[in-house]
Amino acid sequence: MINRRMLVLFGIVLIGVGSAWSQQRGGVLKAGEGERLPGERQTFVKASPRTGTQGVEIFRDTMPADTSTGVHVHRQADEFFYVISGKGLALVDGTELPVEADNIVFVPRGHDHRVKSSGPMPLELVFLVDRPGLASDFREGRSDAIAKKRRLTLEEWNRISEKYGTTHKTVE
Repeated sequence: MINRRMLVLFGIVLIGVGSAWSQQRGGVLKAGEGERLPGERQTFVKASPRTGTQGVEIFRDTMPADTSTGVHVHRQADEFFYVISGKGLALVDGTELPVEADNIVFVPRGHDHRVKSSGPMPLELVFLVDRPGLASDFREGRSDAIAKKRRLTLEEWNRISEKYGTTHKTVE
């Protein structure tokens, strides 16, 4: 039996796929366009293999105050974060530094990292990985959390993320 939540998730996926198909020839994604990932955060996939890219994924994310990516590592992908607005802390290999608008954080593959919103306002980010897989990781993990009606444990996240080359050290 299909419940209302499943219908909503299916609708989100169809909207995302429809947007992606329209972008396979290149073009412009406007603010709020792209595939909105399920979950409480406002995360949009702006470029992925679904939109025709072959070697990169780009995301637009809004992290509410006092939220974090959790410490994690991508074994096969470099990652870049561009801060649009807000204030936060970037942790790379145990060194934590403040970030604000117009800062770029570079994380080479294989390095532990975390980005955390630290101000009263949301931290607005664009982030990029140079190897596809992160969008699928997010889709699967966030959908699983919604289905279970709770946050995933570290072990649950890692069961999903290992397939995509990511290992989580903390869930925050």
